[in-house]
Amino acid sequence: MATYIKRKSGWLAQIRRKGHETICRTFDTKTEAERWALGIESKMGDGRYQDTREALTTTLAECLERYEVEVTANKKGKQQERYRIAMWLKDDLATKPIGAIKSVDVAKWRDARIASGASSGTARLDLALLSNLFTIAIQEWSMPITNPVLNIRKPAPGKARDRRLLPGEEEKILAECSPEMRVIVTIAIETAMRRGEIISMRREWIKGAVVTLPDTKNGTVRKVPLSKRALAALAELPINIDGKVFTYTDHGCTQMFVKYCQRTGIRDLRFHDLRHEATSRFFEKGLDVMQVKSITGHKSLQMLSRYTHLKADDLAKMLG
Repeated sequence: MATYIKRKSGWLAQIRRKGHETICRTFDTKTEAERWALGIESKMGDGRYQDTREALTTTLAECLERYEVEVTANKKGKQQERYRIAMWLKDDLATKPIGAIKSVDVAKWRDARIASGASSGTARLDLALLSNLFTIAIQEWSMPITNPVLNIRKPAPGKARDRRLLPGEEEKILAECSPEMRVIVTIAIETAMRRGEIISMRREWIKGAVVTLPDTKNGTVRKVPLSKRALAALAELPINIDGKVFTYTDHGCTQMFVKYCQRTGIRDLRFHDLRHEATSRFFEKGLDVMQVKSITGHKSLQMLSRYTHLKADDLAKMLG
């Protein structure tokens, strides 16, 4: 049974029931207090009651910080996700209780994000992080909330990039690079390895003309053949005591590549485009689909096709 206590600010309704924590709430009138208490007791009686106090007192920022510790820290791409979490923490939405965030709030955020100049792909990744946070909060933290991201329109997927190196661009970048970055860029073009795979390389992984990557993005071991040019580039580097081939971080590598492109006047070229370039060159050299797939590590032919951009002039020559 609920008890009602008259206070200066109104009527305090207090519910004590076996199996539940004590619940209190203040109302302007006793009638309102009784109506609320009857509704709560009815839900408790048939098992429909959910205690929403934690969800309404825990901010999105607090949940993001917990998510970073419990979930992000165990991901391979944790550094990139931490940048995304930092972005969310700066947003006004982070100050709201997670249980008070509605689909309309997320939709407004989506529109503002796109209006600020963010690409649709970036906004989709931002929303994917938020959606996964809500899923974890529901399934693992037992918060009685709904996922507001599921009920909004997602930004349309951006057009798949098909940027390849133009004549002279490779030479310009390599001429501008520091000795170590020159090797990194060369390895990227010769092997189609991802940035993180290149930066994490260790000397003991290289046996003859093959580098064995023990833990790739897809969670599998992959053996990548090294061309004569790739081996010659690696031979130029000094041997580090810690066994790592390169001293750059992922973020540092990206920043330097952007600077080199700016200095040489090369536009709209990203480090990841070198993976597209390398994959396309494999096919132009005559390798078949399965050979290329084993080198690049793509899980499906559909994903491999997104990284393959053959030049129409070369195809025309092949046709005769």
